[in-house]
Order: sequence, then C-alpha cells, then structure tokens
Amino acid sequence: MSRYTSEQTAYSFLKKKYVPLWRLDTNTVTVNHFNADTQTDESKTYHTDFIRYHLHYSDSKCPDRLRRLVNDGKIMAYIDDMEMKVGEAISRQVKLWKQSDSCYQKAVLSGDAEKILGLENCFISMAREAVFECMVYI
Repeated sequence: MSRYTSEQTAYSFLKKKYVPLWRLDTNTVTVNHFNADTQTDESKTYHTDFIRYHLHYSDSKCPDRLRRLVNDGKIMAYIDDMEMKVGEAISRQVKLWKQSDSCYQKAVLSGDAEKILGLENCFISMAREAVFECMVYI
C-alpha cells in the first residue's frame, strides 16, 4: 500500500495523539485531511481511471513530487485540477472529431443511433489514448 503522509501534524483529541494533516493512499485513490479546527477527518476518493493511473505512475516514477504535494497540502487541488483538465481535453478532442468526421456526419443525418454511438465510443477511446500520453503518464 503506497501511502504518503504530510510531515505537518495536529493533535487529535479523539485519537489522543498527533496525526498527519494530509494523507494520500494511492491504492484506494483517497486523500484524507485532518481539520484541526473542527477535529474531523475529511476524505475524498477519486473514481476516474485516469487519476488512478496517474497516481500509480507517479508513485513509481516520481514519488518525491507526490510527497511534496502531500506535504504542502496541495494534493487534493492537484488531483482535482488534473481530473478537470483531462476530462476537458478528452471532450474537446471528441467534439473536434465529431465535427470533422464524414462517417459521423452521415450517421447523424441518417439518424443511425447505433453508428453514432459506436463512432462516439471510438472517438472517446482514441482521445483517451492521446490525452493519457500527454497528461496522465507524466
């Protein structure tokens, strides 16, 4: 289990000990934050496959970057930003292909829902492959 914890700690009255402010578990793709003011653990689990891929890749290739993001308390913002940017990049590329692909345009004009869906799935798959190379495996 790859778990990163921040060096900064705060005292948890419930646990009666000092706990790290930030934790990242790359296996469950979960970020935990201990809020010292409210004495609560806040947790966020990410469900997109590309975030899991990115964290596992980063864990094996550049663990110092993950450690630094956790220590600085920026890991959640980093992952949220990546999730948004990768999703938008895939959507943009699919939209471009829909606008320029003649087979897709013909399927739309003829109302062939099966062909439209098949081409959209193909576009998404191709976009994911291209975007993952540039944005996920870095």
